[in-house]
Amino acid sequence: MKLTRKPLFHTLVGAGLLLATAANAALPTQWQLDNSHTRVGFSVEHLGFSTTMGHFDKVSGTLNYNIKAPNKTTMNFVIDTNSINTAFEARDNHLRKEDFFNVKKYPTMTFKSTKVNFYNPQQAKVDGNLTLLGVTKPVTLNVTLKKIANSPMTKKPVIGFRATGVIDRTEFGMTTFADGITTKVPIQIDGELVEKTGK
Repeated sequence: MKLTRKPLFHTLVGAGLLLATAANAALPTQWQLDNSHTRVGFSVEHLGFSTTMGHFDKVSGTLNYNIKAPNKTTMNFVIDTNSINTAFEARDNHLRKEDFFNVKKYPTMTFKSTKVNFYNPQQAKVDGNLTLLGVTKPVTLNVTLKKIANSPMTKKPVIGFRATGVIDRTEFGMTTFADGITTKVPIQIDGELVEKTGK
């Protein structure tokens, strides 16, 4: 009988997450993004010649997550569109204009979850509404919890995660250069969540 390693790996990792969190009775349920350890990245194809990668420098967000009721998780993220960074100033300035993000009129884009389904302790599909350029459309993210444990630096609980998905920018009215620059844009969010402070 041939054994497959991938399901076993997920089972072991998921069990490890459960043990680590179950051992911490004080694990909070209200979390916020640690901006210094969070990156919202994307990539687009440029005329078939190359791939341009970028990210947003400023993102904030909150998460309500209880390991005993993971499917009741809710999240709300806000991205500062003016903070776009592709490591080329002239291109970034163009991306901030009306052709693309129109940051003067729409300084932020937001994501609010509508449904969370953990199909194992480590992984979930998150449905939500993304608002960009004043248009709201449904988007699905594939989320992996990488680690839940107390930080050796702060001694406080941290959730490490990765979320991936695809956004069709034309659905939000961003149609500039649709014939030469990717319209279905893959995104990847890598980040850390810490206990929420304040209101």
